[in-house]
Amino acid sequence: MTAASLAGLAAPGLSQATGRLVPRVDSPQRIWAKAHLHGLMNLFLPTFREDGRTLDEDAIRHDVRHAIAQGFSGTLPMINWTLPGDPRWGEFHRILIDESRGALPIHGIIASDKVESDLTLLSALEDIGVELVLLASTYPADSSETQLHDLMARRITATELPIMLYAATGRRAFPTLGPAGQPLDVYDRIADLDNVVAVKISQPVSLTSTVQLCQRLGDRLSMGPVNLDFLPLLARHFGIGWSGQWNAEAVQTPDQQIGNRLLGASATGDVAQVDELARQIQPALSHFFAVQAPVIRAGGHPWQHNRYYQWLSGANGGLLPRDPHAPEGAIPVLDAQARAAMRAAYRASGLELTDAPEEQFVVGRAAWARGVRASDLADLPYYSKN
Repeated sequence: MTAASLAGLAAPGLSQATGRLVPRVDSPQRIWAKAHLHGLMNLFLPTFREDGRTLDEDAIRHDVRHAIAQGFSGTLPMINWTLPGDPRWGEFHRILIDESRGALPIHGIIASDKVESDLTLLSALEDIGVELVLLASTYPADSSETQLHDLMARRITATELPIMLYAATGRRAFPTLGPAGQPLDVYDRIADLDNVVAVKISQPVSLTSTVQLCQRLGDRLSMGPVNLDFLPLLARHFGIGWSGQWNAEAVQTPDQQIGNRLLGASATGDVAQVDELARQIQPALSHFFAVQAPVIRAGGHPWQHNRYYQWLSGANGGLLPRDPHAPEGAIPVLDAQARAAMRAAYRASGLELTDAPEEQFVVGRAAWARGVRASDLADLPYYSKN
């Protein structure tokens, strides 16, 4: 990004005090967003008992308390293993909402390619009590701007819940509708709907596209890039105060909340503090993104790596079952070399690690306390002891 390209960042919505772009706050949903979208938000992974199917309520409640201790301002339940229609979907969400007691806003997600399916799920999310919905639906690749706008608007206007848009790559990008597949004109129109409050910008989205999104939408919506590497630049021009719905345990612990502090400094425009914290977080952040980005591009998530990061910081841990929706070969195996590299990255950022035995990670803290050991598990997916 050159000085010349940054010179045109001024736009309606500039703060008179700081000269940085800040979202307009007017609707009740945007007032809610201003109060609740700050710092890091994580992805919440389910935990299952030894049969690999029954939800482990004790473990899930432990992880809710851990997310609150991390200072996270929200969490998105990951439902690859408990899809809507499965009774465990409702059970999973109810446990989270009950244990959080309002201290951790629970988000929902709609992600199908069918309007009616998403509307049915929106109604279920309203009934169960989520506080925000991520609009991650997929649309025909040949959609025109009008068609894409209308498909998005039908979902958004069907609820009063705050809606977070999802700027992404791959099957959620539209190469013919905007630079790098980001349909900026469509987002610009959608951003005027009262309950559209924010944009999650996925990690693989480029810096150039991230700046374009912030320029176009930052006067109305709260912008949240996943890629914290961009903050030293973005903090100088935009009011970036949150980043979320990813494996945020990879970069901080409850006692050392580097990520939250980094985003707090960015939100207030304290660029000296941003630069200092960016240097500290860099080893952990770079290692996490190096693991995560290629798997995201392949259509999956590095599930056991994500889980191991959580356990290192004090969460329950425990192996996840095989992901039935991931492309074949997309999810890497968590082996001893990978675990050692993750620990080294943590230490390089000054983060303290759990001192629990590695076998506890395999079964999870709650199951370990019940006397379960790795030999009691029939399957160890995406995991190697060596």
